[in-house]
Amino acid sequence: MGVRRATVDDAAAIERIRVETWRATYRGLLPDGLIDQLQPNVERRRERLRMAGPSELVFVAQEGVDVVGYAFAGPERARDPEYAGEVYAIYVLPAAQGKGHGRALIRECARALASRGLTSMLIWVLRENQIGRGFYERLGGTAVREKQLEEFPGAEEHVEVGYGWKDTRGLVA
Repeated sequence: MGVRRATVDDAAAIERIRVETWRATYRGLLPDGLIDQLQPNVERRRERLRMAGPSELVFVAQEGVDVVGYAFAGPERARDPEYAGEVYAIYVLPAAQGKGHGRALIRECARALASRGLTSMLIWVLRENQIGRGFYERLGGTAVREKQLEEFPGAEEHVEVGYGWKDTRGLVA
């Protein structure tokens, strides 16, 4: 088990994980039509990985040779005055959950953000996602913000909760 920086060669694995985890996590929480239409877009992911700027952090978690999770992080996107860093996305395949991969990904994101002077961190999670919320709470995150989800048509009826860490040193230790 380990975490490393993602490469362009990880695009297919990241897309497979994105689709599988969305289907498992959000079925029944988000509209079925949205879940059913999810498809991997490997070329788009490959291009995004290729064009990632220096402030964009992308990590993958491995179990043996298999990539089983990923996380994207960087500067907080809404210029929040209290939280400088943000984990934009973190997903671990359902079959690989509960083995420490998510914790290792969060730790690596916090470490990389701190190395850039971003020692506070925010992550957003769908309010109904009790598993995700419990995970962040076990890691010491506190629910500090709420906002409407706006990422797709019909999302406005859903709310995301922002979990914050004012000081990520505890996560990095």
